[in-house]
Amino acid sequence: MTELMADTSPSAQNWQDSSLAGLRAIEIEAMPSFEVLLLDDIAVYAMGSGPLAPPFTVEHGSRVVSALLGAVINSARYTPTQTPVASRNMATVRERFVRGARDFAARGRPGLSQLVNRIIPAALGELEIHKDAPEDQTRSLFYYAVLAVASGPLNLLEEDAAAGALELFDAWDEVFGSGFVLPWRQEVPA
Repeated sequence: MTELMADTSPSAQNWQDSSLAGLRAIEIEAMPSFEVLLLDDIAVYAMGSGPLAPPFTVEHGSRVVSALLGAVINSARYTPTQTPVASRNMATVRERFVRGARDFAARGRPGLSQLVNRIIPAALGELEIHKDAPEDQTRSLFYYAVLAVASGPLNLLEEDAAAGALELFDAWDEVFGSGFVLPWRQEVPA
């Protein structure tokens, strides 16, 4: 896949600056917030109206990038009232995510472009592989978005951290399955 063209317009610089600031600032304590925001955004996108229809394009991948960066930026603004108990692997992937986020941010806009160019093809591949299963699309998109950051600019990640990314999804799935509802998803009585 070719590199995305660098957009130097004011709106492009604004999202890039906001994204870099978010990547630079994310703390380990904000990881549950990040995770639930990312999962919610991806789930609504992939499962909101049924399976996303092929052909899958850069716009689909860009939507996943937007979900990831939006969750990073907004993680300091929301604290979930319920969180899963963290396993050792989950703690490891959270640590690697924070380190990877800071390493990408330290590279500035080239680091952000590298991250975007890593996520988009992975997202397109997972959408295609799971085109008839929106639940599987959601899981894979979450997993690969977390891995893309956690593996850092050098694209290196230990096996336990990779396992932790899947455990994060499963743990949040269990929290939601037990009845947890995000405040903005609660139905307002008529």
